[in-house]
Amino acid sequence: MKKNLKFLLLAPFLMAILCESDDDQCRSISPEFWLDVENISDNYNTDEIIWISAEANSELLMGCPGEDMRQVLRDGLFVLKLTNELENLNALVVQDYDVIYEFGSAYDGSYCSEYVSYVPEYLDNELVYKFRIGISINQPGDYCLAMVRNNYFNFEQENNFEIFEPYNTLDNNVKFNRCGNTYIRYGYLDRYFLSINP
Repeated sequence: MKKNLKFLLLAPFLMAILCESDDDQCRSISPEFWLDVENISDNYNTDEIIWISAEANSELLMGCPGEDMRQVLRDGLFVLKLTNELENLNALVVQDYDVIYEFGSAYDGSYCSEYVSYVPEYLDNELVYKFRIGISINQPGDYCLAMVRNNYFNFEQENNFEIFEPYNTLDNNVKFNRCGNTYIRYGYLDRYFLSINP
């Protein structure tokens, strides 16, 4: 009984010590963007624009003092052409596309990118961070759109997995080379597959 009483008396002090170190650290907390393909289809033409958008409520975001939350939320999108012609890979990064930024903008880095980059725009009249981009792929073929970092396509959308089936040789994974390194996107759910017609 005395041991339990001692613990109860000391518990607030122990909790204060444990919490003190966390208060000194500054962490950015941001929700993941869930991307919507506005004009969902399994087939697009070479001159057709695929519209992709997302937004996050700014009131749900916490940043470190002086931090630009737009930079925290920046991400990108790989445009991958599906193929069976490469050894131990089933996709190839392509850059033969045109991009329209309606909300948000591209960002430049001093590193190899090979993807569609975006930084959301802050709309203070709506209190949201938002982007809306249009991508027009210029060459016919079967493609996969995959996120660079940690954003996802909306789970409620059809992702056209049947397009991937002839290329699904690596246990449902999409594997490709980018800037001399091999990358894997595990599973097929957070991808968007499409065909481009001539």
